Amino acid sequence: MHAIDQTIHTFLKEPSDKIKVILNLGCGYDPLPFQYLSKYPEDCQRVTFVDVDYPELMFKKAAVILEQRDMKDILGRIQSNDQKGSATSSQKPGKGSPIVIRSDKYVGIGCDLRDIAQLNETLEEELHLDSCLILCTAEVSITYMDVASADALIQWVAQYNDVRFCLLEQILPDGQNHPFAQKMMQHFEKLGTPLNCVRKYPSLKDQETRFLQAGYHTAKGRTLWDFWQDPSATTPEVRRRINTVEPFDEWEEFALFSSHYLILEARKSSATAPHANETETLIPNKHLSDHQPNTQVFPAFHGSEARSTPSVEGKVTQEMSEVHLQMVGSEVRTRRKFGAMIRFSEKTVGLHGGIGNEGRLNTTDRYELPGIRAESKILCNPPLDMQARVCHTITALDDSRCLLVGGRTSPDIALRGCWLRHSGQWRSVQELPIPLYRHCATAVAYGTEYAGVLVFGGRTTGGVVVNSWWFWQETTGWDEVLVTEQIIPRFGAAITSTGTCYGLLVGGMTEEGILCEGIWGWNIEYGGGRDPKLQLNLKGGLQIAPRMGACLIWSTAGLLLIGGISKSLIPYGEEILCLSKRPYGQDTEIDILAPVPLNVDFGEHRMLLVGHAAYAVGNTLLLAGGGAVCFSFGSYWNLKTWTLNFSIPWIADVANPPSGKMEQERQAENLSPTSPLSPQETKEDNWSEEVLRVTLKSAEDFDLLIGKDNPFVMEDLDLGLCTKQWTVEELTRKIGSNRLVTVHQARSSHMNFQLKDFNYVKKPFGDFVLAACNGSPQYLRSLSTERPTEEPARFCDDFPGLRDQFHLPPQLQTVDRNQHSSPLRISGPVNMWLHYDVMANVLCQIVGEKVVTLYPPMDAVHFKIPPGSSSSHVNVFHPQKRGHVNYARHHFRAALKDGDVLYIPPLWLHSVSPLDNLSVSINVFFRSMSTGYSAGRDVYGNRDFQAYENGRKTIEKIVKSVDSLPRDVGSAYLVRLGEELAEKGRTHQQELI
Repeated sequence: MHAIDQTIHTFLKEPSDKIKVILNLGCGYDPLPFQYLSKYPEDCQRVTFVDVDYPELMFKKAAVILEQRDMKDILGRIQSNDQKGSATSSQKPGKGSPIVIRSDKYVGIGCDLRDIAQLNETLEEELHLDSCLILCTAEVSITYMDVASADALIQWVAQYNDVRFCLLEQILPDGQNHPFAQKMMQHFEKLGTPLNCVRKYPSLKDQETRFLQAGYHTAKGRTLWDFWQDPSATTPEVRRRINTVEPFDEWEEFALFSSHYLILEARKSSATAPHANETETLIPNKHLSDHQPNTQVFPAFHGSEARSTPSVEGKVTQEMSEVHLQMVGSEVRTRRKFGAMIRFSEKTVGLHGGIGNEGRLNTTDRYELPGIRAESKILCNPPLDMQARVCHTITALDDSRCLLVGGRTSPDIALRGCWLRHSGQWRSVQELPIPLYRHCATAVAYGTEYAGVLVFGGRTTGGVVVNSWWFWQETTGWDEVLVTEQIIPRFGAAITSTGTCYGLLVGGMTEEGILCEGIWGWNIEYGGGRDPKLQLNLKGGLQIAPRMGACLIWSTAGLLLIGGISKSLIPYGEEILCLSKRPYGQDTEIDILAPVPLNVDFGEHRMLLVGHAAYAVGNTLLLAGGGAVCFSFGSYWNLKTWTLNFSIPWIADVANPPSGKMEQERQAENLSPTSPLSPQETKEDNWSEEVLRVTLKSAEDFDLLIGKDNPFVMEDLDLGLCTKQWTVEELTRKIGSNRLVTVHQARSSHMNFQLKDFNYVKKPFGDFVLAACNGSPQYLRSLSTERPTEEPARFCDDFPGLRDQFHLPPQLQTVDRNQHSSPLRISGPVNMWLHYDVMANVLCQIVGEKVVTLYPPMDAVHFKIPPGSSSSHVNVFHPQKRGHVNYARHHFRAALKDGDVLYIPPLWLHSVSPLDNLSVSINVFFRSMSTGYSAGRDVYGNRDFQAYENGRKTIEKIVKSVDSLPRDVGSAYLVRLGEELAEKGRTHQQELI
């Protein structure tokens, strides 16, 4: 890591007559000594590197060193022990010594860091540390120790005369409830290596105090994000090199990660203890914790504490009046981040595109404003040739028009495409002159109407950051704007109009990952024609911490800056700032800066204001979408959409934007202040066709019906005594109350296989069935008793006590003869996710009633099933989460009661919802075709047909075949081939219809 590397390099350069020792506590397989001995031999003339870790690890590390000629040559003459203590060279460390390997410049010690006595004895015998200048490093190692042992180790190091201690480990800058902190803590808990020290020392100040109390004279810490932002610590050349090696998809995620790690250096000198203002340190000290210009302008705010007048750099002309926010959360329809808001009408908004669990999205979640009657028309779905994209903009021009601009597909490929939505229909318009993503856009007003869309900055293909300005008008397309003063190229900035031809630009980030300071005012002149000109001026008298990835919108509370990242982690109470209480349309110098405190707790689903979207209407603010990949700890998604209802003293003084035209203009009189925005449901959502119900007289009847490839329900079949005798008591007695079964234990009434919102829990059958009867959302799908991971479930073998009470009737002899598996299913009140099975099956309902929703294979494309998977995330039973259901052309419904048997053809999607607290059924899967199945193991009967698996392999070969071509050429060919394949699919489907 660069931060540790720079600390060590500075230490090596430090003048000293003493022997230098670099002691790496918990070294792991870090090659640091070999890197320095090979790269900087002159600086390492009087230096000894010491690695310390568990004996088992150090023996393995020594074996690697001895096997590598280059590493052996660097060390020179080596003495070592193997794991049994025998010599591997002409000399070895003393018998019983924890020294595993030794050379003139390197010592490897196998020792538990909690055994300070042994470590101290070994180092004193080997190096006489009191006469040395010591740098001790602990890179995310001692944090896993118990706190007492870690503190004792730190205190032990402080016994020496001249020592520096460099610590790199996790912190909690905004507490354990911050979304990133939650994921980080849960990750290490799950691994069985909890972060013990971070709970006691969660902040920079706590860590500094920790070292001062241990006997060090000075202790200075900073976050890695602060270290990155400081050019004296991370030079532009280093930033470019790191970004070339590992480019970041979204910088917000890097900022979150690095804000939760600190690098700290503590010092103790043999000279007189330094004064309190001592600043000498190995870590570049421009922004250390005792001097932080990167902190937020306002004091930290938490909960419902009162806030005094904010501290700003510049004159504050009015005091801040407290803002009350009433917040209501509603569950999200689709997990998505870095999408864009669409204004469909004054009644309806949508969140379009972005990235979800399964990749980039080309869908839109719609939200209807509460208290207003539903629209009569159906809002259109984006056309097929509108690519899924992320980091695009959508700008409303008036009640019927909005413009979608740019975005990206893969992290490196920007898009030129622009789409105009007019009166409910999308159409492609003139492309951008250059492809852009992470740009900013705003509508430009001229009088009472919007004239066009102004776009600034962003990144183009290859990640290059631009500082060009573009202006779009529907009649003339794109024109480049002539700018009187150039500013630093940036992406992720926020822009808005403040009046006729006027506006503001806030924040952003440079290509090197540095946040941009200042608020810029702009004024565009175009006179209704071509060749627009723009003037820029830096707004004086006002300084706020810069932000990137924030939303900048007008509301009745004034101009709001929402979320994003800053030079330090934005505290909980400062995520939403009011930049001006002045009404829209008064383009005067902004002289008021007022934070909007969040007086309401988000609860367990705190919103992460990264990759989010915001929309203001009347006194209500909608926050939707958002989330982040939290390093290797997993992804955090905002699971709720929040509406915030303002109660602000100065609202009566705030004017609306131009009537009927502006993007944030809304009528608030009919808005319910206590109801959340809810996804819209149309009448078509309720349409379905009942599955055919039949009475079979013979096996030939069944064979004839399955040839039609449609589902049907069979009535009055003899399934045995099970339909009459399988009570809870009978099942418990026959199966065994104490027999352990593995069940799906859900967190709600619907299970989602893609989201894994359930746990696999092993419990006694008696406990499971009792809990299910009492309304617990639990579900049992039986597995093979003997070989659950290798053999399919077979009811008669797995439940011998029940096999005499269930059988297939003669009419289903084809099923019996070609049977693959027959799992027993017992469910509480919980829905089964939408999925398909490759094998045909008959669902025999034995106890309870349930509803099965089905869709034919040709409709699978509407449910976003990931490649190679058979499950969808869409909840077809929830009217507010149906998403793609409206676009499916065929929707079948089967209501099953005791004794009914449903035939489900291969690849038919289906989802099951029980109507009683307890539902018991048996699925019998069978091969309805003689060929086409994939070879090999198929425990669940849902391994895709061989043709599909071969097709996916062919796609991989096609993709690899264009690797030798220029990227743009290869991409063009892949798109063309994809279109050819899609067209053949549509033709094939049409022939079926």
